[in-house]
Amino acid sequence: MPARSIASRMVASSAHSWRGQVAALAAAFALTFATAGVCAQSLQDKIAQCAACHGEDGKSSDPAIPHIGGQPQLFVMYQLFFYREGRRKSPEMNTVAKELTDAELTAISEHVAKLPAPPPQSGTPDEAKFKRGAALAQQRICASCHNDDYSGREQMARLAGQREAYTIQALKDYRAGVRIGTQAAMPETVRGLSDDDLAALAHFLAYVR
Repeated sequence: MPARSIASRMVASSAHSWRGQVAALAAAFALTFATAGVCAQSLQDKIAQCAACHGEDGKSSDPAIPHIGGQPQLFVMYQLFFYREGRRKSPEMNTVAKELTDAELTAISEHVAKLPAPPPQSGTPDEAKFKRGAALAQQRICASCHNDDYSGREQMARLAGQREAYTIQALKDYRAGVRIGTQAAMPETVRGLSDDDLAALAHFLAYVR
């Protein structure tokens, strides 16, 4: 049975809890990686594609492109899967991911997770905006999923030190229902927040230490 169809059915299944899906998908990818193998040169070429936009150390130089260093391995694997299957839309990422095998998803996500996490944004934050963002993060209990230091875990993204412009757009996409996650938590979390609220949250997360 093709490895791609195994992972596809596991993520699409609604018969299990998200925890069961996480465990099953990870097991399928691990099995595929062990049995199918990965062409070292091809994999390095694909990692180089990632580095071209996201930086060799996982730190993007473009405000609209996210830092990826230090992201949880499972989070990266899910995002690549969503891009590959067209469930998350980005012309560039859909093109890069469409031919990735499950083994390559695993290998790339493991590589990304080992890259250094980005430091807080340099400079001095806007005090009022930072405090507003911190208050919103507490009200919306962001730390309950993303950790107290916003470092992320499992399928939940690292938020600390992320590009401010990218975070704003991601939050807007969740609010508009055009970005999916492994659960419905994010659309619920940002529901009712204004553009100014989202900007304050992104500002806080970019500078948080």
